[in-house]
Amino acid sequence: MKKVLYILVPVLFFVIISYLLPNEKATTETVSVPMPVDAVTRVMTNQQEWGKWFPGSKSNDTTYMYYEAPITIHKVLMNGFKGTMINKDMEISLDFSFIAGKNARTDFTLNTVMKLSYNPILRFKQFLSLNAAEDDSKRLLYQIQDYFSDVLKVYGYPIEMQKVPNSSYVSTKQTYDHEPTSDEIYALIDEVNEFIAGVEVKIVNFPIMNVFKEDSTNYTLMVAVATERDIPSSGKFMLKNMMLGNIVVCEVTGDKTVIQKCNEAVKNYVQDYRKTSPAISFERLITNRRTIRDSTKWRTTINYPVFQ
Repeated sequence: MKKVLYILVPVLFFVIISYLLPNEKATTETVSVPMPVDAVTRVMTNQQEWGKWFPGSKSNDTTYMYYEAPITIHKVLMNGFKGTMINKDMEISLDFSFIAGKNARTDFTLNTVMKLSYNPILRFKQFLSLNAAEDDSKRLLYQIQDYFSDVLKVYGYPIEMQKVPNSSYVSTKQTYDHEPTSDEIYALIDEVNEFIAGVEVKIVNFPIMNVFKEDSTNYTLMVAVATERDIPSSGKFMLKNMMLGNIVVCEVTGDKTVIQKCNEAVKNYVQDYRKTSPAISFERLITNRRTIRDSTKWRTTINYPVFQ
């Protein structure tokens, strides 16, 4: 009889203790990222982009393998998602949301509910694993935070804020009944360079350009070359002064399609950060496209003057 009691008493004690344990544990963790909420929304609400930023590997349209823990996404919202993670033999509900923070930042919040089993043995085992499961949930949030703290990852291009390097420019423009070719662009740049050489002023940077489509058939090409000091306007050659303020810059290597995609990313960046511009955006031609015909090797910077 005593032997039976020696066995039953610890078992009963273990069962009672197990049932006294909580049925679930809820946690909340909030972090901040230096990224405007519009940029976060654009990426997170596009499910085709999820494979880029969601930690783990994609198993199917709704399931990701996060290390050894499967995560099922039940609902994608305009400001987050709801899902379930199976970790440490327990079900963890995930409620991720984001809101606009201060100074062009976004706040991420992950609410989790870890549910314990009714099986007393498994329940006790899960209870001992609660802290480890909570750490894994926080790690998920921190990895999402890391992705959305990187401008290159979010926008796809290395966009950054710089200072306008040159104030004095000589510019000119010309209209065409077609989109101007590289040879036509550099022919116009040559005219500007010859004018500058005639007044013996030093050129101090790569040429810049912009092409405007006036209507269905006409295009206006504007080019400009930076000089060490102002040169008075003369005929078709105009003095242009650029405000020595802030400018959003992105360097890209590739053809016109790549340049256009980068241009769109820069425009999104300017809009997301609520920047206003004192001047039009332009391309700076780092690579001479006339001598290097392989457009995949063209180096170009997209430049967007902005107020701070």
